Amino acid sequence: MQKRWSLGILMAVCCLAIFSILAILRAEEKERALPAGAREKVDFERDIAPLFAAKCQSCHGGEQQMSGLRLDRRADAMAGGYSGAVIRPGDSAGSRLIQLVAGLEKDLVMPMVGERLTADQVGLLRAWIDQGADWPEQAAS
Repeated sequence: MQKRWSLGILMAVCCLAIFSILAILRAEEKERALPAGAREKVDFERDIAPLFAAKCQSCHGGEQQMSGLRLDRRADAMAGGYSGAVIRPGDSAGSRLIQLVAGLEKDLVMPMVGERLTADQVGLLRAWIDQGADWPEQAAS
């Protein structure tokens, strides 16, 4: 009986180890698929607000908030939409916003209409998020 119990525990530990390794490999694969973040300090007003205005706010702005997401006001953007937060300050690879604009999901790429973001634009967004997603309260956006 004790050998069976030990074998069961051993099998469970092995399964957990395998699943953990697979999760790490999937996360690394997603990270490799993303454009590199910009190396310079990103300024919200100069770099991010114009990008949001040009590429995001027609669907996620004051007039329309598709999926409950609004990207023209700090508090709303940080709260996210119906599916939860899309910006994870300090973790661009784990931020749904980056995953969607980078096209990591085949059936859902943002923006849905118009030109997609360039690798440089995705890199700016990544750097901004990795640098803490600083969005001044008094920002014009």
